[in-house]
Amino acid sequence: MSGIGAARTALSAAAQPWEIQVGRDLADRLDTKPPSRWSRPGAAADDLADLVGPGEVVLAPSATRPSGDGVVWTPEQALGAGTRGVVWTPEQALGAGTRGVALWVDDLPYPRIVGAIPYPELIAVEHAMAGKHSCLVLTGARATLVFRYRSWAWPTVADLLTHARSRAHRPGAPEPAHAGPPTLGWERLPASPLVALGHPRHARYLGAEPELPRRWLWQQSRPAAFVVLTRQELVVVRHVLGRRPLTHGVQLLAVARNRITGLGGRGDRLRIAAGAGRYEADLGAELADEARSRFGPMLRADGRRVPRRASKAAPRA
Repeated sequence: MSGIGAARTALSAAAQPWEIQVGRDLADRLDTKPPSRWSRPGAAADDLADLVGPGEVVLAPSATRPSGDGVVWTPEQALGAGTRGVVWTPEQALGAGTRGVALWVDDLPYPRIVGAIPYPELIAVEHAMAGKHSCLVLTGARATLVFRYRSWAWPTVADLLTHARSRAHRPGAPEPAHAGPPTLGWERLPASPLVALGHPRHARYLGAEPELPRRWLWQQSRPAAFVVLTRQELVVVRHVLGRRPLTHGVQLLAVARNRITGLGGRGDRLRIAAGAGRYEADLGAELADEARSRFGPMLRADGRRVPRRASKAAPRA
């Protein structure tokens, strides 16, 4: 299933400075298998706590991922992989402390924190999944964090994501204990802590059922989707029916409501303007139009639209 916004692009982005390009034959040997349990790495937890305060830490073991930079090593690999290469990502850890979120990387020879976002500067969160690969992108006023991990860790990432957004947009309020029960169904997802952050009474949402291919069986079907407006965020969620959203994962885009300056886009695409950035999600044309017409006026009524500069009046004689 396709992703949302920048997270979809980051799933196969070019190698980062701490990543290593490898051949596909070596990638099979470096591939990561699900661990029996997730633990907090000592060095990463200490470094993250020093910077953003104590809190939750999710460890992503070293693993390989596809890369869109076109690096392949043999003609046979090129035939099987198209234009994609493979990169090896070292161990990473994402921490959500009391003061913000930060990303730690085991960048040999010296592990280091590559970026941090204080909670008052958190603007948007994007999450995308494609098979066993997942990517979380957190955008702040001055930094962007990209955390890649294997999809089996989604329940742990969902809890951390819920805590981080709750601390950023509802400071001082009681935090949800988790993103929601693992058995939660798709119909109840808009009221879950993952979406509503523990405050579902004032959440308004629009939904669309999945669309099956109309002509050819090989055509990709459109997943189900929700667009939810809460007091804190505008949240877009996509999911494949038949799989539990808090167990198997969702595509998600959450933008801070007090940062949104307008809704736009055409056709299937919903475009959210927030300050100097734009965030996009591909939805059905009917759902995208309904979200623009229903939620656009509500966001404008918040009084947060960027005022236009008044034209200078001609000097009077």
